[in-house]
Amino acid sequence: MSITELHNAEHFFIMKNHEVIVKSEIQIELLEKILKEYCKGKARFEAEGHFVHVIETSNGNLFNVRSLKQFSDIDFMNPLSNKVLNSISDGITICDCNGKILFQNDIDIEIVGMNLMGRYAKDVIDEGLMSDSISMKVIESKEKVTILQTFINGKCFLVSGKPIFDEDGELQYVVAITRDMTQLKLLEQEVEKLEVQNENFKNKLHVLQNKESRKSSLITVSPAMMQVVKRVMRVAEVDSTVLIGGESGVGKEEITKLIHAYSRRSHKQILTINCSAIPETLLESELFGYEAGSFTGAIKGGKAGLFEIASGGTVFLDEIGEMPLLLQAKLLRVLQESEVQRIGSGKPIPIDVRIIAATNRKLQEMVREGGFREDLYYRLNIIPIEVPPLRHRRKDIIPLVNHFLALIGEKYGIHRTIEASVMNILEGYDWPGNVRQLKNMVERICLLATQPEITANTVQQELDSNLIIVRDTENTAQPQNSQVNVATKLFTGTLKEQVAAFEKQMIKQALSEHPSIRQAAIALGCDQSTLVRKIQKFQLTRRVSYKD
Repeated sequence: MSITELHNAEHFFIMKNHEVIVKSEIQIELLEKILKEYCKGKARFEAEGHFVHVIETSNGNLFNVRSLKQFSDIDFMNPLSNKVLNSISDGITICDCNGKILFQNDIDIEIVGMNLMGRYAKDVIDEGLMSDSISMKVIESKEKVTILQTFINGKCFLVSGKPIFDEDGELQYVVAITRDMTQLKLLEQEVEKLEVQNENFKNKLHVLQNKESRKSSLITVSPAMMQVVKRVMRVAEVDSTVLIGGESGVGKEEITKLIHAYSRRSHKQILTINCSAIPETLLESELFGYEAGSFTGAIKGGKAGLFEIASGGTVFLDEIGEMPLLLQAKLLRVLQESEVQRIGSGKPIPIDVRIIAATNRKLQEMVREGGFREDLYYRLNIIPIEVPPLRHRRKDIIPLVNHFLALIGEKYGIHRTIEASVMNILEGYDWPGNVRQLKNMVERICLLATQPEITANTVQQELDSNLIIVRDTENTAQPQNSQVNVATKLFTGTLKEQVAAFEKQMIKQALSEHPSIRQAAIALGCDQSTLVRKIQKFQLTRRVSYKD
């Protein structure tokens, strides 16, 4: 049998001392090009559609020449490479520079739903089996590419393709890695749930630590509120009078408790009196006490006032701006002389109390208008503390919610969790009623919810239904031609009554012209909480949302 018959699918020749001494039937042109490529010092190379492997022997250099058309695609990898690539959890595909799929591991076949080895990527796309080809994109750009790719089974995967170059810098192969995003997405959701649970556990632990210390239920993580707490810690060490300002519901009483808890008076009691909740006729007797027989109905033997009872401790005067002018003068004496005088007695009684006052009103404006004594204001305002509204410390909202959930669980035995998406809704709401409104809403939702998890839909419905329903004693359905300009409308009664009537008319007009209380408040140039109180005061009838 001739050499040609043995090697009709491949050729060989032996070269010694730069001369070809033995060769199969090979074209002279091909032989010359092979020798030209060999001069570059390569042991393996391609020439004119042939793969050439040069082996050094004692008889010379043996050149094995094999046509690439007859060359098996899988021969470029050894069995160990196949085992390694098939052990990887991601799909692996290898293409040549023409987009022919040379290798596809078992995972990739499972992901794609078919074996594509030996096929060209262009043909697979044309047949509609894939929406795109990462291999073709890498071949065109010769750079690493990452895309989201959809296969015929309807699944979407993250596919990354990377080019592999030969020694001359020419693109030789493309390696594509296919990753199923479904499991990753499920893992991300599980991690998110665990993070929420972890946050709940942290806050519950914080609540338990607060409960153990019994110092204060003030919950805060926001920078704005932390500055307030730092100021409180410094103030607590001294006995100076403190004036706490801030909107209704921001937690002024909790700040007072914190001051008292860290003061030298913490072993004594703290007494709270709301100056706006007690009638003027009783407020004096409650604060200063009275002697027996000083007025009709007086208790036999008299009664000590709160300042006497709290001697050695702290007195918290909430809503100090509502205190009548007559009592303001007596309070000034308490602050200046550290003594009180009961009603019906001329004998002063020395006391040792620390006074902390709080208000949601602008006392400076009240001083200018004559509604608050200037000397008392400066005597109270030795150390001012302004508590920011909840909308200015949104980072406190979620810790507060978790705190309230823990308290509700302890009080009612009802344990609720919060869906992760609820957090953004709660933090995005302005909370015109501040912490008090937040607490009431959380408690209401927990008590009315039928599922253990509070969902975003439940919270959003609660906020959407947060409308003010008030009564209007006047007929609002007036013909347009009978409307009277507010600025020219005449009012009757005392100055105070006329001012109130004018104010009521302006609020009514603003509410009719704006879809929300917030926008109406902006138009009137006042705080939203102030406008809410005035709506309730004048008993206006309208369903007005807090939302824009």
